[in-house]
Amino acid sequence: MAFLASRCRPMSTFMPARRLEDRIRELCARALYEQGAQWSTTVHELQLAIQEHILRMANLTAVATVAGKPEAMRERRRG
Repeated sequence: MAFLASRCRPMSTFMPARRLEDRIRELCARALYEQGAQWSTTVHELQLAIQEHILRMANLTAVATVAGKPEAMRERRRG
């Protein structure tokens, strides 16, 4: 991962982008139905996953703008 992640690495292990997005969706769904301590734990995990996603997007943006590689920002999914 690029320079921004070195400052703050919220997740303990590297997770591929697609799996991270799936994890965020799963945590959102769980947060709707959990209560009490489980809800708090899930929301905390969700916050960490979102923070990781933000760092990844910032790193991709830096590559695209600073390093002059706009192809790094192409959308993976075709719809």
